[in-house]
Amino acid sequence: MASRTTPSRSTPSRSTPSGSSSGGRTRVGKYELGRTLGEGTFAKVKFARNVENGDNVAIKVIDKEKVLKNKMIAQIKREISTMKLIKHPNVIRMFEV
Repeated sequence: MASRTTPSRSTPSRSTPSGSSSGGRTRVGKYELGRTLGEGTFAKVKFARNVENGDNVAIKVIDKEKVLKNKMIAQIKREISTMKLIKHPNVIRMFEV
């Protein structure tokens, strides 16, 4: 899941394939991952940058093993469905899953 954040630090442009590492930074699709912003039971939220348009976002990286082990699939699906519906300036906006 990706959502916009406010920090605005510029990083190098796209040059590595999906899921690879560039200068110590990991790339996932069109996003270059940065520092961990937060951590929960089954996921971490990472600062990231969309290398195509420069937008800063937060990406929730879900640990599939923990989700399956704790039988949390239904909870994850509910969270995604709810986030798709919410449109408010003080709540993060989901861009893709």
